[in-house]
Amino acid sequence: MRNIIFAVAVACVAAGCATKQVERAQIRFLHWSVSHFSDGTYSVASIPDSEGRAMAEKYAKFISSVDADVVGISEYGENFTTNGSMKSATAIFRGYEKAAGPAKGDVCNAIFFRPGKVTKIDDREVFFERHFEDTYYKAVKLSVSGVPVWFVQTHLDSNTYLSGHRKDREEQMKKLIEDFKDEPYVVIAGDFRVGVRIPGKRCFPAPEEYKVFEKAGYELANCFGTGTYPVDSPIQPLDNVLLKGIGISEVRFLDADRLSDHLAISCLLTIYSGK
Repeated sequence: MRNIIFAVAVACVAAGCATKQVERAQIRFLHWSVSHFSDGTYSVASIPDSEGRAMAEKYAKFISSVDADVVGISEYGENFTTNGSMKSATAIFRGYEKAAGPAKGDVCNAIFFRPGKVTKIDDREVFFERHFEDTYYKAVKLSVSGVPVWFVQTHLDSNTYLSGHRKDREEQMKKLIEDFKDEPYVVIAGDFRVGVRIPGKRCFPAPEEYKVFEKAGYELANCFGTGTYPVDSPIQPLDNVLLKGIGISEVRFLDADRLSDHLAISCLLTIYSGK
């Protein structure tokens, strides 16, 4: 019930913001932190080659069931199986084109999109200057019914409890806002790692960290601080989809048969342009 109420509330906000604009298109978007296709085991590339085909079908079935036009993936891994005999892009994301950044430890961001629905205009990747981990964002500019929209996928720092790094995540958020401040249509998704982490103890949820985006004019898909991690008992709102100039509705949090240790976020985006 909470998710249903949430989806309706966001849709009303989007409709109110768009009264002086023309609706150009609707596309479905999916964000998912896949934990390197580790089958929800909190490890990296744990799928053996002998199970690769069967597991690929499970992941592909979930992707197909959402029927998203654009998919943003955090913690991506090009090798689907431990020996690399199966590649994720071809085994799972059938019918999609790929724009992926480099793998840096736990960090790898990728964006998949359907060429018949959207057209690629530009892409870029930017590493954050303030960081402990090798964090960055991958961005692709797509034409959606003639409207240029930036889709940005990222994975922010979690080690902000370390001396000298306490402001890293906040600065990374500000960098995202700054880099796209002059762009009218922006979708930023990812594992934002929001939370207070104390070594040897649990992580305390901190959804208030998203307020910097709200102050910059972004709408939040996960505006109620819904937990997306860990999948077996989600209490930490690590994942979110942030939007500027775009309507949002039908927000859903999906456990994806627990194929990852994160819940996925699915939503319907309405693309507008001025009259």
